[in-house]
Amino acid sequence: MKKPLAEAGGFFYCLTYTKSDRCFILMVIESHYWREDLKHYARSFAPKKRPPRWSERLVVNFEKDVTIALFMVRRLAEAGRFSSKMRDHRVNLSRFRFNGRPHRLIYKDICELYDLSTEEAVFKDVGFLCNQFIHAGFTYAHRGGDRNWEGLYTSSDFEKKRWVYWVPITEIIKVLELAVLDYPSSMRMSYDADKEEWVVQTD
Repeated sequence: MKKPLAEAGGFFYCLTYTKSDRCFILMVIESHYWREDLKHYARSFAPKKRPPRWSERLVVNFEKDVTIALFMVRRLAEAGRFSSKMRDHRVNLSRFRFNGRPHRLIYKDICELYDLSTEEAVFKDVGFLCNQFIHAGFTYAHRGGDRNWEGLYTSSDFEKKRWVYWVPITEIIKVLELAVLDYPSSMRMSYDADKEEWVVQTD
C-alpha cells in the first residue's frame, strides 16, 4: 500500500510503503531542475572566444563548480534518474603513478608527488569520476595557452597514494550533457529485507 505524503517546491515528494508492519519512505527527486543546472555548468565549462583572465577567484569557482556538478550527477544516479546509458558510459582518463615521496601530500608539489612521465590511459565509469572529485585529496585545474580550461588533475583520498588522474574538461562536459538528456525508460523497485530499504533499478 502506498500513500502520497507531501510535495515540497518541486524538489521531491515522498511515498510511504508499508511492509511487515514497518513504514518506509522513498524520496523521489524532481530531476528537471537539477538537469537545468547541469546544462548551465556544461555550457560554462566549454571553451570561450574571449575567456577571462586568470584570478584566484576564477580558479576556485571553477574547481568548486566541477565538484558540485559531479556531485549532482551522482545524486541523480543514486535516485535512479538515469538509464543504463549513463551506467554503461565510460570516461577517458589518464593516470600517473605516485612516486612515494614526500610523505606529506601537498597538491602544489604535484610534479614531485607523481611521475608525470608514466602516463597511462584508463577508462572508468561515471561513478568513479564523480568520486574522484567528491572525495578529492586535492584538485588542480589547468588552462591552455588560449586561457580556456583544458582539464583537472585530481585524486580521491583512496587513490592519492597510488595515482593522480588527469580529467579532460571535454570528458566532464560529455558526462554533464548525457546527464541532461538521459532518462530511464523503465523503473523497477524491490525490497531488500537485509538492508531494510527499497532498491531501484532502471533501464
